[in-house]
Amino acid sequence: MTPDELPPSFRNLGGRLREAAARDIETERRRERQTERGGVRRMRRWRGRRWLLVAAAAILTAGGVAVAGRTLDRTGPDEPRDRTPRNVSPAGGSIVISQSARPDPRSGPPWALRVFKNAAGEDCVALGRLKNGALGTYDAARTFRRLPPSRAGICERLRDVDLLATAQSRGVPDQRTIVYGRTRGVRPVRVTIGGRTHTLRPGPLGSFVDVRPGVLDLRGATASTRVGGRTVTRRLR
Repeated sequence: MTPDELPPSFRNLGGRLREAAARDIETERRRERQTERGGVRRMRRWRGRRWLLVAAAAILTAGGVAVAGRTLDRTGPDEPRDRTPRNVSPAGGSIVISQSARPDPRSGPPWALRVFKNAAGEDCVALGRLKNGALGTYDAARTFRRLPPSRAGICERLRDVDLLATAQSRGVPDQRTIVYGRTRGVRPVRVTIGGRTHTLRPGPLGSFVDVRPGVLDLRGATASTRVGGRTVTRRLR
């Protein structure tokens, strides 16, 4: 690490130590000129040099602390983050539905939803990992990052379609297929992928999340429910 890479506080400390060392050396030189005793002269000369060693040690220690701090802050090598589709920014406040959370089959924070309306008045649903009440991504280094407000999974007018549903495949940190969305009704949502059906009970605001291990073939996959006495089915691909 070069001096320019040190934090300003350490660079200032080094400067003050060097100034103090210079003053001490000059004082010792004046005293040396006033005495003829060689033993005393050598002792005082060493005192001046000791200041320089203290300053150098402080700078080296500061550099070591800075490097160690950057190393210990890391939890592992960076990997590509899992991704969600981008959409328009919310027109108003968004709500994280903590009750929609579903555990990951292996590890890490659970999966949950955030809902809001966009500027066109459509109902939007964002998917992410839930931690401390916030929604975000979770990468292979086990690092959680909050989702920005512009992230949205799907946007439609719920009153027109009755069922918002989509699916995502994630590869980081583990392969997952997640089906999520909202329904305008209160009846269960049936998610069928590869002939296997999961029945989900909608949570607040009709939210639902279905998390399955692996990257599944979504050809022919559907989500369906009943709203107003009729069956509503949405293809997931």
